[in-house]
Amino acid sequence: AGGDAATGPSIIVEAMGQGKRAAFYIDRYLNEEPLDTVVFDNRLPMVDRQAVIEKSAGVSVKPPVTIPTVSPRKRIQSFEAYEDVLTEDEARKAANRCLDCSGCCTCQECVKVCPADAIDFSMRAEEMKLKVASVVLANGFSILDPKTKPLWGYGKYPNVITAPQMDRLLAPTRPYNNVLRPSDGREPENIAMVLCTGSRDHTLCNPLCCRIGCMYAAKQAQLIMGALPLADVTVYYIDIRAFGKGYDEFFEQSKAMDVQYVKGKVSRIEEGDGNDLIVHYEDIAGGKGHQTAEHDMVVLAVGLTPNTDAYSIFSQDELASDDLSYVKEINEIRDPGVTSIPGVYAAGTLSGARDIPDTVLHSGAATTQAACYLKQLEANNVSLAKGV
Repeated sequence: AGGDAATGPSIIVEAMGQGKRAAFYIDRYLNEEPLDTVVFDNRLPMVDRQAVIEKSAGVSVKPPVTIPTVSPRKRIQSFEAYEDVLTEDEARKAANRCLDCSGCCTCQECVKVCPADAIDFSMRAEEMKLKVASVVLANGFSILDPKTKPLWGYGKYPNVITAPQMDRLLAPTRPYNNVLRPSDGREPENIAMVLCTGSRDHTLCNPLCCRIGCMYAAKQAQLIMGALPLADVTVYYIDIRAFGKGYDEFFEQSKAMDVQYVKGKVSRIEEGDGNDLIVHYEDIAGGKGHQTAEHDMVVLAVGLTPNTDAYSIFSQDELASDDLSYVKEINEIRDPGVTSIPGVYAAGTLSGARDIPDTVLHSGAATTQAACYLKQLEANNVSLAKGV
């Protein structure tokens, strides 16, 4: 029982809450599950206060756009709406005040369109205990935070964005499906892409090549040319490493689309008039020394860094790491994926920077190693439930 029948006259929201609670316990009752072992609680976990403060630290305060209204004289002579619509410029200005337009508003439209019924907003974090004989770790990588190097201007200048953010703008599945400048919402006419942002950089303790920056920059450059046919795209690079099958052809294809490649090391980025950006770089190919160029928007092709979450998983055994904090493979040539803990295998970028084909290949090797380990235990009559 719930709602007004149980509480007396109340509000709709309270009745809806009681209805959800009743449905939860009815479902458990019909499935012959105990009712007293689980407490219904549909509240989402509280957001971390400090995380919100840090996220909004560099946000500027912009006054709201005044919604135009119909004058009283015209209002009394018709049944038209009291408030008028915003112009395109006003709408863009209002939208640019938003702190996080990409955040989920829980409209649940994704639930309706998902063909696999894989989205469930009622799910909550659940801790599970499983005894297994082998584990394949696929924690992936971390994306380098460009704020660690203030000279790039990320977080300070609104029109300096990262390549993952540009990927989001270019995604054909929305929410944007268009390239717009964050500062004023207009389409940029001159875009720069800076390669090796944080990769091969000893000042950030990251001397490795990320192996993916050159190719995803070439991909994004071509997508930008498709979205903005009249825009100029300039890629600043140290070396182009198009080493995979078909990679060099893809790189040459981007040049044929008139993407400009400048062999130059970018030292710093400054803001000019109208939120435009001034890129300072060293002309490596031409030997002309320090040069500057002005762009509407700058995209930082950030590299990969090790994901150290895996080291906190095991309490009894210590997972060995290499000199660069990636999970160490005992013999990466003979036994790829094998770690310092028997039965534990590292897959993909957990043990080093890799692109997608190499990650798929390495993950297949890691799972094969795990399968062989289980077969070996079975052959030696060791219980598979022993656990690691």
